[in-house]
Amino acid sequence: MNDELQPSAAERKSTDTAPRALVGWTHLDMPNGIDLRIECARSRIALENDVIEQRDIVMTRNQALLLARYLLKVTGQTLPEEPRPTFWARLRATFGGSRAPVRRPARKFAS
Repeated sequence: MNDELQPSAAERKSTDTAPRALVGWTHLDMPNGIDLRIECARSRIALENDVIEQRDIVMTRNQALLLARYLLKVTGQTLPEEPRPTFWARLRATFGGSRAPVRRPARKFAS
């Protein structure tokens, strides 16, 4: 490629560090880790015009756990407690044989 068409390192750095707003994310489980796709917009106007940038970050499960713990710590949040099975579900499990208590599916807080 022609070097004249490529932005200089200083120009490239200034555009790469422009703030972006996180607007969403998805993930894909992989055998040895997670592929996290982050969706960002540079401004409200860009978001309204559906100009959303996507970046894929591949990380190990340990890195994902460390990131999750860090985000929980800096936000002062904790993971929600898993709900206990209801009294009737525990009673049914006790007297119903090998049937496990019925639990509600886990809630998804972000996509």
